[in-house]
Amino acid sequence: MSTQAVSSANNLIGTAAASSTGTSGSTSLNQNDFLQLLMTQLKHQDPMNPTDTNQFVTEMCQLTSTQAITSMQTDIHNLVNGMQNIGMGQWVSTIGDYMQVNGNSLAQGDKVVLSPSGSYDSLTLTLKDSSGNQITKTFGSGDYPVYSDTDGNYTVVGAMQMKNGVSTACNYSLYRVIAAVQAGSSGPSLVASDGTAYSASNVTQITK
Repeated sequence: MSTQAVSSANNLIGTAAASSTGTSGSTSLNQNDFLQLLMTQLKHQDPMNPTDTNQFVTEMCQLTSTQAITSMQTDIHNLVNGMQNIGMGQWVSTIGDYMQVNGNSLAQGDKVVLSPSGSYDSLTLTLKDSSGNQITKTFGSGDYPVYSDTDGNYTVVGAMQMKNGVSTACNYSLYRVIAAVQAGSSGPSLVASDGTAYSASNVTQITK
């Protein structure tokens, strides 16, 4: 290659590297830069001492590899985006359903399902409002032991079951209405009606 060709190629490398560093913090050349270098080399080669055929083939192989890698990266990126969109679509279909969550906060439309151990005479669910006042909801042995919140802004204090005058703790599960679904860096989240977001990966059960 002539001195002029080497100088032109070096100048192009410097310009491309400076441009790349300014935009992405990397000094690697992109596909367009590689093509410009190759064309500069061909344009300024010495007619009496042209570019070696093996060198030319090597450079063409490098260009082909660069194009293949770029295409592969694009395909992988599109595949990942497609999978994320499919996942979000599946979660969006749960809006309006109930998700079982840990905690004790209730909002309008949420429900508490009592799970007594064995037979009982009555069940009592204790709630606390935003002012700190406690209220109780009582269920008889023939009642469906589910409290549906129509007021909102309650927290669950606890539940008890009564049998033959003996009171013991009663298990309960909290189900919140799924009002929205949002995407995040760690995956989709299910949003309750009060705006509280729960990671979809931590939701153990979803029911109608």
